[in-house]
Amino acid sequence: MQPRENPLCEDLIIVWKLFKVSPTGIVLPLCAVDVRHRAYENHMTDKRRYKRFTVDVLGINGKMMFASEVEIHDISLGGISLKVDRRLNMHNEYTLKIGNDRKTLSIKGVVVWSKISGTKKGSRDEVIPLYTAGMKFVNMSVDKIEELTAFLDGQANFSHEKVHQASGLRCSMRFLVDPPLKKAVLNLPETYIVKKLSLGGMLIESEKPLEIEEKIPMEMVLPGDVRLEFLGRIASSLMIHDEGSPRYDIGIEFIEMRDDNKKKLEELIRSLDTARGISG
Repeated sequence: MQPRENPLCEDLIIVWKLFKVSPTGIVLPLCAVDVRHRAYENHMTDKRRYKRFTVDVLGINGKMMFASEVEIHDISLGGISLKVDRRLNMHNEYTLKIGNDRKTLSIKGVVVWSKISGTKKGSRDEVIPLYTAGMKFVNMSVDKIEELTAFLDGQANFSHEKVHQASGLRCSMRFLVDPPLKKAVLNLPETYIVKKLSLGGMLIESEKPLEIEEKIPMEMVLPGDVRLEFLGRIASSLMIHDEGSPRYDIGIEFIEMRDDNKKKLEELIRSLDTARGISG
């Protein structure tokens, strides 16, 4: 493996040369070659509670799960069109929660079309694109169809006759939506790469800016396909100023993690510290 520098984070450059597989399945580095520290890195480390390690060359990645409120345009028993402030990937499956004060339904759908329909200003005055997308409902059992039919039947803006026509041969018939069923919640997973890692948190790269203090369910995949699940708190969110599409450095604090996952993380951190010591 050839040395590879990260142009966005040059304080520590590590190329992992030797590996072993731990009893828990994590691929651990045994030795690092070509390690260079800058003086300010050592100074910053002294002020931190945990040592941080640059790990982008290890290919550690993960997934965040956002619950985003979306605006419904129209709906049928076969699918839905909606407006959302995040891009939905074509042919990907998402979970949508539709509800009112009395009942909430959870329905899975696959994106069949998507287009940019406008923009809005973010909290930092950045321009955020808005999308309109169409989703086809999937895994709709007879019970789920009857549940959705009854739910739509109970909405004031749908007539009883129209809903039951749709539940028969005219399943593709769509209805424009007015309040109180105007809003829904869409579960949106977003992937990220880990650039720096410690026992207390990590620095990741994301396509979206995140709100400081927001708490997000997250998953991280360590070398060896070992998966850790935890709740992360957004500690910082800074735009990366370079050419290309906007990207952001996001600082994450681990605030809830199961004990078995903590032990796996500690195992990786110990190996990183040992490899750094051998190379230093």
